[in-house]
Amino acid sequence: MYKHTRILLSILCLVLLNKVEAQDNTLKINLSKQSYLQGDSLEIQIVSPNYLDKKLKSATAHIWIDHLVTKQRWKFRFPMIEGEVNAALKINEAIPSGNYAISCLIQSGFYRIQGQVIERDKKDTVINYMMRTSTKQMMVDRVKVDAKGFFTMKPMLFQDTASFYFSPIQKPKKNYLAILLKTPVDSVFEPVETQTAYFTVGKPGEFVEKKLDYTLLLDDPEISTEGLPNVTVYSKTKTKLQQYEESYTSGLFKNDNAFVFDGLESDELVRSQSLAWFLQQKVPGLTVAIDSANNEVFKWREEICTIFIDEFEVMPGEQSMVFPRDIAMIKVFRPPFQYSSTTGFGGAIAIYTKKGKFVDNNGAKFSFILKGYTGFDSEWK
Repeated sequence: MYKHTRILLSILCLVLLNKVEAQDNTLKINLSKQSYLQGDSLEIQIVSPNYLDKKLKSATAHIWIDHLVTKQRWKFRFPMIEGEVNAALKINEAIPSGNYAISCLIQSGFYRIQGQVIERDKKDTVINYMMRTSTKQMMVDRVKVDAKGFFTMKPMLFQDTASFYFSPIQKPKKNYLAILLKTPVDSVFEPVETQTAYFTVGKPGEFVEKKLDYTLLLDDPEISTEGLPNVTVYSKTKTKLQQYEESYTSGLFKNDNAFVFDGLESDELVRSQSLAWFLQQKVPGLTVAIDSANNEVFKWREEICTIFIDEFEVMPGEQSMVFPRDIAMIKVFRPPFQYSSTTGFGGAIAIYTKKGKFVDNNGAKFSFILKGYTGFDSEWK
């Protein structure tokens, strides 16, 4: 009898161990606490114990936060490396109090860009692209295009947003490329794993824990107006150029000591022969020379100008990748423009490309702004 009891206990232990192991293999969302105040940091740990078996060595973790009353949804995404993500979101003061669901949806692979060149010259088997991140980092590279115009770019890890500008290898007077882009992390996808947890935002005790009736929907829920204040905004109408400046200029580039040229509402820049020709006609003392590498070098009273594209300093000649029709604004700063200890003595030329709502709907599609990953210390607002 004792022997049979021992066998039964052993079997029961094995069953319990298997059950625990099965539970341990589920996706986990670990929060630093269950109740937060506005201004706190929502610290999140995502763990996928079974990531190797599910081929998730490199993956993307989509974090969706839903207000359980208003149905408002906020979306974030982080790269998941070897089955784990650790991130923190500072809770903005404007986040409404209430009960929240936080869900994690795992998608295989890192951020990748796929595209098709639908208008090109047959000789364009390789095209240039220029990438500029919101942190002013820049990369210039090339990508191969197959016989049907398709291309796939290398996996990328960048935070916030980045702008991409595609152009032919040769330097024609007009950028004739028309491109369709697809980023799988932005597309509709079937998550490999999902998990949901709950927390509250507000004064301690303000929201009592209760049984929460919540189902994760892949389609964005319809927002309820319950609990949301009515807000009326009054503003003075601004020109497109003023709106652009407010959105995309910063630091020293806000300096008023500059010639400013409008590429949004004026067609004068678009109709010009080239950027160099336009600036020589408009800026007294500005000249263009050709260096030994056949690059156009801008000079102001024989001193070399520093060139910026979207506030990132570029090498001589790289400004020719931007065509006049793609320029939203140019700011030419008189010398000195002390951007750093070694630049700016010959003045500076800041070229701003059309982006966001300022992109022409009827223009060729070779300039894009893409959303990347959320910063690991970002703000939830």
